[in-house]
Amino acid sequence: MVVQELPEETLVYDLERHKAHCLNRSAALVWRHCDGKTTMDELAMLLHRELDLPADEQVVRLALTRLEKAQLMRTGHAEGDGAKVSRRDLARRVSLVGGLAVMLPLVTSMVAPTPAAAVTPGPGCIANGGSCIGNPAGCCAGCTCGFSQTCTGGCA
Repeated sequence: MVVQELPEETLVYDLERHKAHCLNRSAALVWRHCDGKTTMDELAMLLHRELDLPADEQVVRLALTRLEKAQLMRTGHAEGDGAKVSRRDLARRVSLVGGLAVMLPLVTSMVAPTPAAAVTPGPGCIANGGSCIGNPAGCCAGCTCGFSQTCTGGCA
């Protein structure tokens, strides 16, 4: 995985699955501290200390559920250890405590295109003097897409 930490979020690229994930601060905090030794209570206290979220195990459970769904970790916590956590219900409860619902754990994922899929096919070879707007790679061999957005060079 490739991880890039930013001030307000953490970006994670899964090289195996070709998926990009954006973790907000609370999800990233839980993800970074899931080492198999840190307890749910300790994670809840960490969220409280670092982000001023309520020290609520339900917030941790929501983070773990989101991270597991994004395949960023395997927790096994979902099997029979309590009711599922609804972000909506938790947001209602937390919003009563200073409007902190925006800090609830959030993981946004998207599939990254393979290099071949990322290439946009153009209309084919564009001859010298033809417009290359939107398709600079479409100029014929020996030509380049010039400053004026037309193919220039020694092609026919």
